[in-house]
Amino acid sequence: MSKQYLRLLETLVNLPTAPFVETAVADFIRDFVAERPALKLKRDRFGNLLVKYEPVRKSKQRGRPLLFAAHMDHPGFIADGMTDDGLLKAQWHGGVRGGYFEGSRVKFWGDDGWRSGTIVKTIANKTKLKDARYPDPPPKEVHIKMRGNVPRGAPGMWGLPDARINGKRLSARVCDDIAGLAAVLAMLDQLCTQRAKVSAYGFFTRAEEVGFGGALAALDGGTVPKRALVVVVECSKVIPGVEMGAGPVLRVGDRASVFSPATTAYCQVVADQLVKDKKQFSYQRKLMDGGTCEATPYCVHGYDATCICLPLLNYHNMDTAKGKIAPEKIDTRDYLNLIDWFVALAQSPGKVEFGKGDAALNKRLEGLLKKHRRRLETTAGR
Repeated sequence: MSKQYLRLLETLVNLPTAPFVETAVADFIRDFVAERPALKLKRDRFGNLLVKYEPVRKSKQRGRPLLFAAHMDHPGFIADGMTDDGLLKAQWHGGVRGGYFEGSRVKFWGDDGWRSGTIVKTIANKTKLKDARYPDPPPKEVHIKMRGNVPRGAPGMWGLPDARINGKRLSARVCDDIAGLAAVLAMLDQLCTQRAKVSAYGFFTRAEEVGFGGALAALDGGTVPKRALVVVVECSKVIPGVEMGAGPVLRVGDRASVFSPATTAYCQVVADQLVKDKKQFSYQRKLMDGGTCEATPYCVHGYDATCICLPLLNYHNMDTAKGKIAPEKIDTRDYLNLIDWFVALAQSPGKVEFGKGDAALNKRLEGLLKKHRRRLETTAGR
């Protein structure tokens, strides 16, 4: 099914999206669910989408259900009308350094497809971001010389070509987090195809790039099932110790927090078994502290949550070596291994209880205690 899921990936990463204007991605998810009777979709009042997989023939659920969470947006623009001198005004949302804007090509999505333009002016934020990653913060507003009219409220993205796969590498206008979202949909499709007797959720949030907007609203509004083990999926900037093509990364924490030890350990137990069962499967484990991901607010709100991410080049389209806007890039082997990992997790509901950790990890630790305890006691007086 690799070719099928690579086509799914290419289709999704070509869709227009930006914080607060994720309509094209949300519509795709609705159509995807409508074609699969075992999937049910609920939309909360904030526009987040909760998709539940439940087999036609139900069986008693072992352990707690898993919820795989991805966000539907990517840093981008929202069209905001025309200036007196005929330029398009657009608001910017997301984390990109200010030096990447003026002179860069952009494109906006309308009823007849993409319209291209060039940023000719930026309007600075009055309140500067206090973030070491952005010594020159992004502008609040840009003015763009456009080809053709753009409707107010249209999503805008960088003027980059459609996605292409060259060898094992995907280049696209957006990987973060649409590639992760594609892996969740592929996992749900496999559960439907296999008629798996488990329950699992896909949860797709809005406006993550402005500070977890959709996830925080959903947590406050009670959208997320209380008993669920949350596995957040992200595309995270490659850092020392992480390699593209070496597998998706079990992200034990971010720059703000360390995630739930029991849920992280459970994901690792499942991954270790996959390494034994599948020759092509590989994964990595790392504290990815280049940014903050949605697992942090889930943990703060009392959920058992962790994160698995795809290593990413040109994070938020910033090619720091060349100092210009460029396509984001992931390795397709990492993406396909991520799908396998998600399916294995969904089919092996975690027996994780609050405060008790993972059963398999506990068993290993008990074995080590049994192995060494007697000798420690007999040698304590020496």
